[in-house]
Amino acid sequence: MSRARNYNPALTAGFKIYPEDLAGMLGLPYVGSIFYIDPSGGSDSDTGESQTAAVATAATAYGLMTTGYHDVALIAPSGGTGRTSETTAITWAKRFAHLIGNAAPTSQDARAGLGFGAGGSFVGSENGSIFSRLTFFSSEDIDETVSFTGDYNSFQGCDFKGTSNATSADSTPWRALNLNGAEENSFYSCTFGADTYTRGAGNATIEFENAASRNYFENCRFRMHNDTANTPVHILLTGTSAIDRDIEFKDCSWYSFWTNHADKTAAVIDASAQTATGDIQITGSYLAIGFDDWEATASNIVWFSPYTATTIAIGLAINNA
Repeated sequence: MSRARNYNPALTAGFKIYPEDLAGMLGLPYVGSIFYIDPSGGSDSDTGESQTAAVATAATAYGLMTTGYHDVALIAPSGGTGRTSETTAITWAKRFAHLIGNAAPTSQDARAGLGFGAGGSFVGSENGSIFSRLTFFSSEDIDETVSFTGDYNSFQGCDFKGTSNATSADSTPWRALNLNGAEENSFYSCTFGADTYTRGAGNATIEFENAASRNYFENCRFRMHNDTANTPVHILLTGTSAIDRDIEFKDCSWYSFWTNHADKTAAVIDASAQTATGDIQITGSYLAIGFDDWEATASNIVWFSPYTATTIAIGLAINNA
């Protein structure tokens, strides 16, 4: 068997090739330094420079990264849920700084990610970062666990659960994700919300505000468990110009669990506040289950492929009692 060390004197002498020397793991031709996070086995007093010297939180790893250097914070769990215990708000404000979960690429509940304690949240304010194979979750009373104002970021296989805390989930400001002025971000195979806790108010899975435009969602899943007395939505546009130009949802599914099929959720989308020009595109293959309508109040800005002018026909023509 031929081995690289037979041809590379440095390897024969005991030198090692580290992950940061093999940039292809992110689909990038180059990455900078890698900082390791082990939520159950790491220590924030360590260096984060290897798995055996891993830190315990994303907040600490972020402090070690340099903006613009394509550094990577890698959550590599050695046990447990794989989620960190973040006790402070993280403002991810370094450009080209990537956060990756070293876990199986599941559609939800990736066993690597961030758990937020009281006072914790994640705010992304910069551009060009990759976030992959992560779960964002809290059981604390936090209205918005994740919000972004930054642009041009990519999210791959992330699960934005929001918080399961009953006080927050039953409050109007609850969000799994807020996009505030954030433009041209892309979400691939992500899950938003959860059906394992009830939402008891007119809140939203994702909120768009302040020209949060040209964001793109592909093969994403939107989930909730609605109690029958309230009207949460998956998509909320806030303000007269929440989006400019458009946002697109391609090949996405929209689900609302309702007990005993007794009472459906009113609508998938609330775009009633948007009066400036802007459009929501629902393209490809899509399915809505557990809703009476796509919109409770017609905004005339939601478009489907293939186009139809028939009322409530798309995705609701069957079992629309």
